[in-house]
Amino acid sequence: MSVSDSRWVWYGGRPSLDFANTRRDRQGAGFEYLVEPLDLGDWLRAAGMLTDGSAIDQALFSDAIALREAIDTGVRAAINGKPVPSSALRLLNRWLAQSPTEAPRLQTAAGVTVLAPTPAGARQALANLALDAARMLGSDERARLRICPGPGCGGRFFDDSGAGRRRWCLMSVCGNRHKAANHRHAKRP
Repeated sequence: MSVSDSRWVWYGGRPSLDFANTRRDRQGAGFEYLVEPLDLGDWLRAAGMLTDGSAIDQALFSDAIALREAIDTGVRAAINGKPVPSSALRLLNRWLAQSPTEAPRLQTAAGVTVLAPTPAGARQALANLALDAARMLGSDERARLRICPGPGCGGRFFDDSGAGRRRWCLMSVCGNRHKAANHRHAKRP
């Protein structure tokens, strides 16, 4: 995964959550980072999910945005203790029908054994995101889904902390802002 592009955040803890986080501050004004098909290709490559130079047309881009929103709908439903709405389920299931039939393989390169993913074009990469979301939403993992309460954030993330009490997308960003604001408030006369 490449992290050199400042548009992308990787604190979701799951690829499908990082994908949902391509639209930020959903509770506020919102900020869209996937504006055109090239942006989607950039994100998929930065996430290490697209290794070829696949072109993404407008139709696939629109399908990807719909998938992202279905994932987000599922996340919000899980956080609120509700079932995933049927429209989001239908869309996720359409993508799951395209999920890989060939499993990844172990391979050795330069003396190191690594898990090599099945090569994927853009459509297959998106199906893999749907599969990741389905594994999370369709299991006890759904109880670990969170939305960062930081002002202007709203990042979606998977709470992988031992106690299951992680509150912030990143303690070094939103958590510190909250602590600083509390400190300023406490210092006021």
